[in-house]
Amino acid sequence: QRKEALVGSVTTVKVANLKIPSSNLTNALSGQIAGVIGYQRSGQPGQDNSQFFIRGVTTFGYKQDPLILIDNVELTSSDLARLQVDDIESFSILKDASATALYGARGANGVILVSTKSGKVGKAKISFRLEQSASQSTQNLELADPVTYMRLFNEAAIGRNMDPVFNQNKINNTLNTINRSPGYNEYVYPAVDWLDMLFKKRTSTQRANLGISGGGGVARYYVAGSYNLDNGVLKEDERNNNDNNIKFRNYQLRSNVNIDLTKTTEMVVRLSGNFSEYNGPIASDGGFSTDLYNAAVHTSPVLFPAYFPADQANQNAQHILFGNTVGNAANDIRNVNPYAAMLMGHKNSSESRMSAQFEVNQKLDFLTEGLTFRSIFSTNRYSYFDSSMAYAPFYYNVSSYDRQSNQYSLNWLNPSVTAPLNVAREYLSYYPGSPTVNTFLYAQASMNYDRTFGNHTVSGTLIGTAQQTRYNNARDPKNNQPTLQYSLPYRNIGLAGRLTYSYKNRYFLETNFGYNGSERFSENHRFGFFPTIGGGWIVSNEGFWKGGIADVVSRLKLRGSFGIVGNDAIGSQRFFYKSDVNLNGGGNYAQFGFNGASERQGVYINSYENTNITWETSQQTNIALEATLFKNLSLIAEVYNNYRYDIYMPRRNVPSTLGLEAIDPNTNLPDIGANIGVARSRGMDLSLDYKFNANEFSFAVRGNMTFAKNKYVNFEEPQWAEAYRYTTGQAI
Repeated sequence: QRKEALVGSVTTVKVANLKIPSSNLTNALSGQIAGVIGYQRSGQPGQDNSQFFIRGVTTFGYKQDPLILIDNVELTSSDLARLQVDDIESFSILKDASATALYGARGANGVILVSTKSGKVGKAKISFRLEQSASQSTQNLELADPVTYMRLFNEAAIGRNMDPVFNQNKINNTLNTINRSPGYNEYVYPAVDWLDMLFKKRTSTQRANLGISGGGGVARYYVAGSYNLDNGVLKEDERNNNDNNIKFRNYQLRSNVNIDLTKTTEMVVRLSGNFSEYNGPIASDGGFSTDLYNAAVHTSPVLFPAYFPADQANQNAQHILFGNTVGNAANDIRNVNPYAAMLMGHKNSSESRMSAQFEVNQKLDFLTEGLTFRSIFSTNRYSYFDSSMAYAPFYYNVSSYDRQSNQYSLNWLNPSVTAPLNVAREYLSYYPGSPTVNTFLYAQASMNYDRTFGNHTVSGTLIGTAQQTRYNNARDPKNNQPTLQYSLPYRNIGLAGRLTYSYKNRYFLETNFGYNGSERFSENHRFGFFPTIGGGWIVSNEGFWKGGIADVVSRLKLRGSFGIVGNDAIGSQRFFYKSDVNLNGGGNYAQFGFNGASERQGVYINSYENTNITWETSQQTNIALEATLFKNLSLIAEVYNNYRYDIYMPRRNVPSTLGLEAIDPNTNLPDIGANIGVARSRGMDLSLDYKFNANEFSFAVRGNMTFAKNKYVNFEEPQWAEAYRYTTGQAI
C-alpha cells in the first residue's frame, strides 16, 4: 500500500537506524519505534535476545509476542536476532487490527515485517564491512571488603543471640592478607575478590559482512555472507586446558535471485543458511544462562581460597586443588566455589536453519489493468543439538598450619567414592543433550488489484495461506513424554482479504477480513471470521487548507480503525476437543495371580476433551493524527484501546472431590480450562522527527514515547477476604 493510503498503524524504520555495535538485531529495536516495548534480561553471548512486545503485554494468555515475518515467512525471534542489518531492505511494525488483518490469527499481537535485499540492474557492487567493538557493564555491584564483611557478619550473629562467627585473630590475619603484610598467607587466611578473579572489565566483538549485488535485463542477484564472534567477559585461566570463556559464533549465507521469465512474469529464488556455535561454562541447572555472577556475589570471600598450590603431600596431583568447607557427612561439600564452577567443564551447542523459498510474480494486465498474481512456496529445516563435558572437582581445606615456616598441610574433603554426591573425578564425562529437528512448510497465493479511474482509486487483495510444522521430539509439555498427538503435524490455513477506496487522494476507506482455520478447536469453532474497517482523511489536501495555516501545518492527516482479531495460540494442549488417554500408565494398576506376581497398568487420563474451547479474541480501536509542522517537524500521535476476551485460562475453583484425574503438574490442580479471561490495554504512541537543512549542513533529531496501561479485567480466582490478593484489576 502507498503510505498516503494507510489507515492502519504502520511504522517503518530506517535500516540505517538499526546499525548499532551489537550482533543482536533485537537489541536495536528498543527506543527506535513508538509502540514497541523491549527489554534485555542478559548480555551473555547467545542468550542476549531482547524480549519485546508491541503496545505492551495485551494478554495474559499463552502467546504474547508478535508475529515475525522475514520475506513473508514466519520465523522466530532468534532468527530475527541474527539477521544482518546489511541484508535488510525494509523493516516495518504493524500495530493495529487494520494493519495486521491480512496475517490472520498469527498477527494477533502485532507483526514485524522484514524484507531482505534484492539485486538491482547494473554492474556488480561489492560491499564489505569489518567491525571490532568493545563492551562492558555500565554498572557493577559494590561489595563490602572482607574485613567489613566479617564484622557485619558477627554483628548479625550477635543480633540473633548467636556467638560471633569470626574471631579477632581471623580478622587480623585477613587484614594482613589484604595489606600483604610480612608473613601473610592468602591461602590460610583468604580474602578473595571473586568478581575480579572470574570476570574481565570488558570484552570484544568481531563482525564481518560481505555483499555482492548486480544484474542485467533478465536476472538480478544479491549474495551475502557474514561472520560474527561474540566473546564473554570470563577470564581465561592457565590452570585449565580448555578455553572456559563464552564464545558465540554465527555464520550466515544468503542468496536472492530475481529472474524475468517474460516481460510479465518474474521468478524469485531465495536461499539462506544460518549457523550458530556456542561454547561456555556449565550452569548449575545444566542450562546455558551462566550463574557464575550470582555465585561470585553470594560466596564468602574469607571461608576458603579459590584454589591451593600443592602442599608436599599433593605434589604429584594432576588436578586443581579447589578450596571449600565440609560438613560431617561423607563428601558433604557445603559451599559453591565459583572458580571451580567456571573451570570444571563446558557446554556447547550447534544450531542451524536452512531455508529455500520460491516465488512467482505474474502481471495480469492482459485480463484487466492493475491485476497481479503472486505465489510463494517456502520450506526450512531447523536442527539443534548440545552437549556438555565436565570433571568433578577435588576440594580441600587447611588441616594444619605452621606459622613459623608459613607452611600448611591440606585435607581432601571429598575422598569417598561411595558417597551419593560430590565424588571427585579427574577425567571428563560426556553428557549429550536431546537433539531437536523440525521442518516447516508454507504456501501462499495472492491476487492483487490496484487501479485509478479519474479521481477514484480502488485496490483489493485476496490471500490464501497454508502452513505446516513438524517436530521430531514431539513431547507433551506436561510430562515431557512423547505422545501420538504431539507427533502429528501442526497445521493452519487462512483466507484474508482487503478492499480499499480513495477519492482525490483525500478520503480513504479500507475494510479487511480474515477467515482463519485452526486444527486445535472442534468443528463448531474451527474457523473464525475477523473483520476490520478503517478510514482516513488528509485534511491538508482540501481546497480550504491554504495561506497561513498551510505554512504552519503543511500536512495534516486523520485516520482511525476498528477491528476484531483472533488468536489460536492459547495454550500448550495439542487438541482441545480431544481427550488424551494413556492406556498403559498411571497408578491405576491391577495385580493378580499367585502372590500378585502379574501386574497390568491401568488407564490414565492426561487431558479431557472440551469442545467449547475457542479463539482468543480482541477488539482493537486505533485513532491517529499525522502532521508536518513548519515543513521540518513530523508528528504522529496515536491512541488505542485493545479489549481482549475469551482468554484461555485454567479453572481455579474446581474441587478435588469431583475426582478429575488429569492434573497439571505445575499447579497440582485439575487440568481443565475455559475461555473466561478478559484483559484490556490502553495507551498512546507519539513519535517526532525533525530535519534541518542549510546549504551543506544538515541534522536530524528523532524521539518517541510509548504509554501503555494493561490490566486484568476478569481473572478467575477465589473470593479473597483481603482486597490486595485479587489479580482482577491489577496490571498485567
